[in-house]
Amino acid sequence: MEKKVEKIEVKLDPKVQELFARLEEERAENARLTEELNQLKSEKTKEKEVNSKKMAQQTKKKLLLQEQLQEKKLQEEVIDSKQARIDGLRDSLNDQQEIHALDSKSLNELKATLDTLITSRNKRIELINKLTEKNQDLMQDNENLKFTRTAFAHDLRSLMSSILGTITLIDLGEEEVAKTLMPSLVDKCHIFMNLLNTINSNEIMKETFSIDGITSILNLDIEGSKKKIKTEVSGNDIQLIADRAALYDVVQNLINNSVKYSNLDPQKLVINIDISQDENDTIIQVADNGVGIPVDKRENIFDLYDRAGVNDNKGKGIGLYMVHKMIENHGGTIEYNDNYKQGAQFIIKLPPV
Repeated sequence: MEKKVEKIEVKLDPKVQELFARLEEERAENARLTEELNQLKSEKTKEKEVNSKKMAQQTKKKLLLQEQLQEKKLQEEVIDSKQARIDGLRDSLNDQQEIHALDSKSLNELKATLDTLITSRNKRIELINKLTEKNQDLMQDNENLKFTRTAFAHDLRSLMSSILGTITLIDLGEEEVAKTLMPSLVDKCHIFMNLLNTINSNEIMKETFSIDGITSILNLDIEGSKKKIKTEVSGNDIQLIADRAALYDVVQNLINNSVKYSNLDPQKLVINIDISQDENDTIIQVADNGVGIPVDKRENIFDLYDRAGVNDNKGKGIGLYMVHKMIENHGGTIEYNDNYKQGAQFIIKLPPV
């Protein structure tokens, strides 16, 4: 007798089906983000290789110029030795008895020889001066390359921290929180790409925007806390014309300096950003309520590797130098306000819209 096999149809709960679908979407999104992260790492590795090759070429040129300079110095010593002998002869010619003893032909030949040697020596000195100047230019180019690499790495670390933080939230199941961070993260990626283009082309890419286009994506997180640094912004309706990536870097650097050097608990720190305009300038004032910069250190705060903060062991003296460079490239100015008594205040002036 054959047994009848009954077919049982299992229907999953629609909610369970929806959860499975969402799980597949999250896996796909994680795979995409992982691929993008690997691509960014690959691009960074290629960038490092290109920079290493450039530095190797610069070093090779520098060594070659140093060898040429050394050779020229040796030649100059030979010339100086000959010149000393010639000077001795010229001193001897002052003796009237020896002058009368020499005929006019010998004197003319000696003068021609002296003139030839002096002319040759002057040309060699001129060449050495040119080589020295070129060597100094190469050294400055090398410093600029180091600075660019350091600034680039600084911004890349900040961007990577934001990306990794968002990925971590997704891994922890904080999907809604991650979604709120994604627009800001996308803006930061665009700003970083614009900054990279600016560094590569050495050109300022100006656009018109309000300060909200920067303040809305600033990194105001407090380490070890879920709270953020308090900011007060005024003048949101005023339009700026600048390279948004560069101006973002300027404001972010000033805030980072306030966190490092204000000598305050970050939870008590307040950043004031005020935008105003007059007939000649668009004025951006960035201030904090910290201890300010000591009077004896204000003069050189925009110099490379100068650190003027009270806790000056925390930085490398690059931030304010980079800020000054970016504002200078905009045709603007930045200065520290000595008359501000509530903390530290920087005043930026840019050409108006």
